[in-house]
Amino acid sequence: MRRQLSVGVIGGIGIATAQLTVYNIFTGAFLGVVGFLTDAVLPLLFSLVLFGTGYWALTSDRRDDDVVRLAFWCLAGSVVITGFELFTAFSLYASGAAFGELLQALNISVARGAVLGAAFGLFDMERRRTQRREAELQRQVDRLEEFASVVSHDLRSPLTVAKGHIELIRQDHEINDETLAHIEFAHDRMTEIIEDSLALARGGNEVTDPEPVELQAVAEQAWQTVGGGDGLTVTDDLTLKADPERLQRILENLFRNSFEHAGEGEAAENPIDAGLPTGDDAAAVDNSDDDADGDDEPRNDVEITIGALADDVGFFVADDGPGIPPEKREEIFEAGVSGAEMGSGLGLAIVRRVAQAHGWEVSVTEGDDGGARFEFRTDPS
Repeated sequence: MRRQLSVGVIGGIGIATAQLTVYNIFTGAFLGVVGFLTDAVLPLLFSLVLFGTGYWALTSDRRDDDVVRLAFWCLAGSVVITGFELFTAFSLYASGAAFGELLQALNISVARGAVLGAAFGLFDMERRRTQRREAELQRQVDRLEEFASVVSHDLRSPLTVAKGHIELIRQDHEINDETLAHIEFAHDRMTEIIEDSLALARGGNEVTDPEPVELQAVAEQAWQTVGGGDGLTVTDDLTLKADPERLQRILENLFRNSFEHAGEGEAAENPIDAGLPTGDDAAAVDNSDDDADGDDEPRNDVEITIGALADDVGFFVADDGPGIPPEKREEIFEAGVSGAEMGSGLGLAIVRRVAQAHGWEVSVTEGDDGGARFEFRTDPS
């Protein structure tokens, strides 16, 4: 009901001004071509704009209170502009102008004011819609982060207890170590999925306070974290405006992705069959003699190069692996898509989510050595 009344107000102003203009046209109240254009054609155009605005307000999916505010803006514009025009009308009346001229002057001011009001009203409507959308997105982000935190806490506690009991069983009972390795691997996979899910949930939060970060320093830290060897090369001294922790997360996930798909150890014995970590955990394996089948574990011997893009608007991370087929280069950034048998499918989704939070664009192409090359444009414009 409120919508119909509001549309009636907008359309009513358009109909009234159009009728009065048409009446003045037939009575010949205009002087010359210029007077006809300014006092007849222009008001009719204003009336058509009001008709279109009213029809759009009636058929659009905007909220009723927004349509009510639009009608209010139209009325307010008419009143304000007509109020100023009254001074001109009094001057014309004092100089002996005809009543028709005064009426048409006020008619033009009503139409012009209503159109100006409609313009402000549409702007206000869009502004309120944007604010509601941002508020809803923020509520969704808050709920998602709350859910992820609760799940993380509720799952981490029993996992910690389970891992502790595995150590007790290993110390107090004669059990095949390969059997316990299977259990430990399953627990590590669950921990990895929890961490990736949290990173995916929180990674999209906009970076509001970036700071200058040396790419080489962050890359070396990420390389150490994932247990890389001597295969990292940073060719350029590049400083970025970024969140250092989230930038490190991007590089860690890219390194692990290369270890999964480009390392020589990928063709080795299935890690789960050997009781060994795989996926993201493969990157953190300590090449020590503590593992029963250490010769079969994936080796982190991938060559990775990091440098600035040719146009100096970002950086790239490239490996010397088999690369990514062109038809799969877009879908690999979707959550749940993984080329590794035991991969969580969240690593590259986190990479894109965190990059977007920085306002960057990420794409994948073929590197100089035929491997995968991830390009980050820090200034997409």
